Amino acid sequence: MLAELGARLFREAYGDSHPEPDLTPYLAQTFDPVRLADELAQPEVLVCFAEDQAGVPIGYGYVRASGPERPVGVPGLRPWEVLRFYVDGRWHGRGVAAALFAACSHGARRRGADALWLAVWQEARRPQAFYRRMGLEIVGTAVFHFGQRRDADFVMAAALPEAREG
Repeated sequence: MLAELGARLFREAYGDSHPEPDLTPYLAQTFDPVRLADELAQPEVLVCFAEDQAGVPIGYGYVRASGPERPVGVPGLRPWEVLRFYVDGRWHGRGVAAALFAACSHGARRRGADALWLAVWQEARRPQAFYRRMGLEIVGTAVFHFGQRRDADFVMAAALPEAREG
């Protein structure tokens, strides 16, 4: 389900700006069900889903503990990366993304995260504005590899408050 949802929402968000011939191979590699199952079996990976009233998935957030590869400028001793975060466009502006991001943040905090960070395309203004509303700030830049193309991303990050039981 995650493989299908992830590929569909990436295509929806970036299919026009990241077209073929690189789109299909990227989706096949990134959302390979076997690879995703292996990743999801790791204890420091968390995926949160948003569903509509009928229980149909309409968005997801994929977060994981950062290793030593985290970008310069990311705060904390135990930061987690928001690797992927997408909500179906039909649900934008309805509070789904904010609730989903809160669930991801809470889940990461409960697993020991003291900061969250992510990379977002520098031309993706709407996601950048959303992440600012969620408390993240630009702390640096990164490169996103898409086929032969190299996109400039912003690295956005925020420290998380102490986790509380409950």
